[in-house]
Amino acid sequence: MRFDDRLVDFFNRPLMCIIAVADETGRPSAGRGVGFHLLEDRETVDVIFSAWQWPRLEACIRQTGRLAVTFVSPSDYVSFQLKGSAEMRETETPDLDRADRFMMAATDELESLGVPRRLIAPWLTAREARVARLMISEIYIQTPGPLAGMLAGTQTGARSQ
Repeated sequence: MRFDDRLVDFFNRPLMCIIAVADETGRPSAGRGVGFHLLEDRETVDVIFSAWQWPRLEACIRQTGRLAVTFVSPSDYVSFQLKGSAEMRETETPDLDRADRFMMAATDELESLGVPRRLIAPWLTAREARVARLMISEIYIQTPGPLAGMLAGTQTGARSQ
């Protein structure tokens, strides 16, 4: 599924990121993402997370090749979930730079909303950074309200988000 211009605009905001996976037995696991990069095709996104903080994520992605990632704007709770097939790839220097920018923007945004920096610091780390490449097959609206859970881009979802 391809990002439209509205979604690209959303992904230029300060965001928070939650990664959800399951192992081969269906046991779920979740963690926090600390960066991302939307590839030029607008159908693929690299998601950066800390293997030190969330050790099960990489193993589950390698086992199942599936990934769900929810991005949330802390200022207004506008949220989208991306789902699809995924694979791990090598972490490169630009990924670490993206993670630093993401964590700084998220920290600044949360602080502007009244969350002290000292509380935010433990949530966001790129220690032992890993990158999962997600080939997006579904995008869901997750903003709280009547459209939560709807496939983005459907007639009803497109008018209201």
